[in-house]
Amino acid sequence: MAKKKILLCQRGRYFKRDKTYSYFKEILDSYVVDNYEDVEIFNNRDFFDYDTTIFFTQFGEFTEEQEKNLLDFISSGKGFIGLHGASASFKEHPKYYEMIGGRFIGHKKKRNFDIKILDKEHPITNGINDFIFFDEPYRHDFSKKGDMTVLAEANYRDDEDPQPEPIIWAKSYGKGRVTFCALGHQARSLKNEIFLRIIQNSVKWVLEG
Repeated sequence: MAKKKILLCQRGRYFKRDKTYSYFKEILDSYVVDNYEDVEIFNNRDFFDYDTTIFFTQFGEFTEEQEKNLLDFISSGKGFIGLHGASASFKEHPKYYEMIGGRFIGHKKKRNFDIKILDKEHPITNGINDFIFFDEPYRHDFSKKGDMTVLAEANYRDDEDPQPEPIIWAKSYGKGRVTFCALGHQARSLKNEIFLRIIQNSVKWVLEG
């Protein structure tokens, strides 16, 4: 049986893309993972041969056609996995954020924080216990969240903004599956056993349900 194909889109200034690409290939060695550092791949629908996308990005802009092609790809029954800055990328594209479910609005200094698993039965978080992670404490606008299911939340223990923050979630977009995890600011996160398991589980859920 042919291996499923993953389109990995990386854009950012906080990590070395060749290094992180090698990590993704190691993590997802049962799949074909192709790395792209720009969005020209979305100029036409040739990329529909892929089975899902992973966005590990910090910035970027789409043309109207590129955005439409990506969203049509996902809604047709394919998948989207967003990591960390994917929710802070493509800032002028509200339809992209409607697809993800949350839009980055800010963070404070990196710190350790507690992550509570809310749904231990979901395939993405099944078998994962509550844990502590060192990262940027992301905050999101969820005004376009749609049918989002929160799988895990973070407690930043911030007196100015004390409410727990959704940190991992899943949702549908048309016939496709979408999941987002706000962790992963540093490349070394890709060596964290729990984070790796979240990525692996996310790919399997997006592709297999």
